[in-house]
Amino acid sequence: MSDLPIRLKQETARAPGRSLVRTEARFVPSGEGSQERARADLATARAVRRILDTAFPGHDWEVLADSRQGYVAFRIPTLMGANWAYLIKGRELTPEAVLKGGGELLERYRLPRGKFDLDRFLEARAAHSILLDRRRKVPE
Repeated sequence: MSDLPIRLKQETARAPGRSLVRTEARFVPSGEGSQERARADLATARAVRRILDTAFPGHDWEVLADSRQGYVAFRIPTLMGANWAYLIKGRELTPEAVLKGGGELLERYRLPRGKFDLDRFLEARAAHSILLDRRRKVPE
């Protein structure tokens, strides 16, 4: 069995505070029961994304759920790149923990909790985005 990610689904839909959002579901096959875990992980990632989109509309959240390793991670890729994310261990995953993590990430980038503000986002991207300067880290 290959260990390369398999794309399950890709769709474009409307999300709160934004016109269109592209969503992609992928998983890495890992033996017996991986299809069932993929379905559970997809449902978990969607639930976390729904919480983030409802509380902080307009931000481009990327959510990854991995039940085999026991965590959920989310990030704003434009600011954080692909190597940084807010991680919540499986046993600690609650709506409150997701809201706390999302709010903390926004505050680190000096973005308001709540609706997306383009001017503030552009300022944060210019000052902190890892994609613009690889030496940058997530602000503390």
